[in-house]
Amino acid sequence: MSEPAHQTSSGSPNRRLWWIAGWLVLAAMSAYAAFALPWDEVLRAFKDAHWGWVIAAVLINAAGWPFWILQWWLLAPAAHRPSFGRMAEVTALSGSTNISVPIAGAVASVAFLITRGRLPASAAMSVYAVDQLVTGIAKVAVLAAAVWLVPTPDWLRTGTLTLAVVIGLFVAGLLVVARGGAVIRSLGARIGGRIGAFAEPVGSFIDHLEPMRHPLLGLSVTLLAIAKDATEIVAALMIQMAVGMEPSVPLAVLTIAVLGLATLAPISPGNLGIFEAAIAFSYQFMGASLGVAAAAAVLQHAAVFLASFAGLGYLAIVMPRNGSRPDKA
Repeated sequence: MSEPAHQTSSGSPNRRLWWIAGWLVLAAMSAYAAFALPWDEVLRAFKDAHWGWVIAAVLINAAGWPFWILQWWLLAPAAHRPSFGRMAEVTALSGSTNISVPIAGAVASVAFLITRGRLPASAAMSVYAVDQLVTGIAKVAVLAAAVWLVPTPDWLRTGTLTLAVVIGLFVAGLLVVARGGAVIRSLGARIGGRIGAFAEPVGSFIDHLEPMRHPLLGLSVTLLAIAKDATEIVAALMIQMAVGMEPSVPLAVLTIAVLGLATLAPISPGNLGIFEAAIAFSYQFMGASLGVAAAAAVLQHAAVFLASFAGLGYLAIVMPRNGSRPDKA
């Protein structure tokens, strides 16, 4: 049970190179911000900010966490589904890792599903695979809404179409294989040897793709993913009001859409720099001044970061108790 957690902390050369690249990107963005931003305007925007709206944005971002818990709870195969409280621990741990060490997010999330959620490895991998699928569908939905609501640049339309095609192929692939666990095992038995030995874990992974075989379950987890993005859009509206901008739903949708594209791959630690650049670009594209756009971007990222403390607080309360009683869910 402890092996996956150990693997997440071991540093491979590729991961070290990714970390170095990430820190270089962050350093370059920080240097650019230091010289390019109108700091007088940025500081004035912070001084004049309505902090009640910032607090509201933090609370709204935190309100998205229960959607995530329910989504992963439903994604877990029925035969191995942990308690709701256990899944809350898993998502809180995954969320804190994604914010602090996003490059290891995928491996860490699967490891937490195994060690804290007590799912078999094949079930944990199926949960994460379908989660990425429905997250992608939600991103495409937000991007499509942005393209429909706002006059967007060609590159955003191209990115939306590309992501939609990729997600569509992913959906088609999982739908095709979702009922093929027995076929894979049969082929493995015929082939034998090392290749045949992979048939059992692959077949188990396929058997655990329950949302791909039950349309209502698949629709439910997809709607929950969209609900998470909706909370981010509402939080973006709160930040607009915090910095004195005229609240605009289309603009809020645009910021979350661009952010979704910009953070598809974890480039910098905690998406620092990338997050702010995506938000600031969106506001500037729609006519906001650079200083106000930069202040809004920083406040929006801060609201996301502070919202993560809800999960950390929950972990501080329940993990010592659950850790002393490992046999109870």
